[in-house]
Amino acid sequence: MKRLLLILIVMTSAQIQAQDKKQKKYPKLTVSVDVKSKLSPQQTFEYIVPMDLEHIFERYKNIPAVDSTSNKEPWYQPGMTRTVYFDDGTSSEETLLTVTPHVGFTYKVNGFTNSLKGLIKQINGSWIFKELDNKMIRIKWTYEFVPKNFFARFLINLIVKKRVKTPMTNALNIMKTELESGELYQYKRRIGNW
Repeated sequence: MKRLLLILIVMTSAQIQAQDKKQKKYPKLTVSVDVKSKLSPQQTFEYIVPMDLEHIFERYKNIPAVDSTSNKEPWYQPGMTRTVYFDDGTSSEETLLTVTPHVGFTYKVNGFTNSLKGLIKQINGSWIFKELDNKMIRIKWTYEFVPKNFFARFLINLIVKKRVKTPMTNALNIMKTELESGELYQYKRRIGNW
């Protein structure tokens, strides 16, 4: 059953990529981070998906911290959209595309009001929670950058990919540490049911 759900996520991602190929002029760029955990996919998934972004995204070099988001309810149903506000006064829009409980979820980020608006059409995000043979799970988080032009692709590859990997790694490690220590973050929003 879990394999089937993972296949559905991969197929959905492939469909998004196929749609994008029709509009594709410049190859996309990806950056991924991953960790292994001794917790179950269910525990990990249900903790990570509705996470308050301001708890895990701190300022890093010229990348602003997340100050708040517009959603009043937990972010866990496909089609939900929220505005992410950064501590420098800029923002972006996120839309949850797919949610497969305990297996993974995908979303897109666009509507940038910061310097990324000149470089990136959108960012496609995906999380996959995969059980391993040794009673561990692998949590993989990927950003796929869709550049606006060749020059933008060059700058994303040269600067953005490298800069964004550290905050992604830090955010993932914050959640992993909290989950494994049992010192869980207290959500500001009501948490949904899967």
